[in-house]
Amino acid sequence: MLKTSRITMKELSELSGYSVSTVSKALNGKQDISPDATEYIKSLAKKFNYVPNKFALALRGIKTKSVAVVIPEVTLNHYSKMLYHLQEIAEIKGYRVILFQTFHNEKKQYKCINSLNDGSIDGVFLISDTPKENSNLRLKNTPLIQLGVNRFNTDNEIKELSSSGFSKFLKLDC
Repeated sequence: MLKTSRITMKELSELSGYSVSTVSKALNGKQDISPDATEYIKSLAKKFNYVPNKFALALRGIKTKSVAVVIPEVTLNHYSKMLYHLQEIAEIKGYRVILFQTFHNEKKQYKCINSLNDGSIDGVFLISDTPKENSNLRLKNTPLIQLGVNRFNTDNEIKELSSSGFSKFLKLDC
């Protein structure tokens, strides 16, 4: 059975009887917590389906292991193939993918990009038929990778473009 309830670190602290700091250290594998305490806290975390808050991590400057893919339309074959390959690579590298569709609307594209300035993701892949350097499309401290793909690209070309784009992101995200 899938557990759907979410528990916060503070609630986990109250349940365990340990401070929030101790709970955080135990969950993050710090060595200054006793093995018994670490095991107990981790067992409670598992029992109550604790999942780290990605937004809280981002506020602390910790990588969220999330990337956004912004595409014009998921139903077009070349875009869906690009999304497929990017997500395949992302999962191998330990990232999750968040999808945004612009429906071929440039204003919506700007809105999507600007909404990602909140630190909730580690990188953005902007996919279009004709990527263009645009000084208005900037993120504060987040890599923005623009990739061009069209209906004439072969699957192998799309796969290679996805791979090289993700490699570029990993270099910029250090």
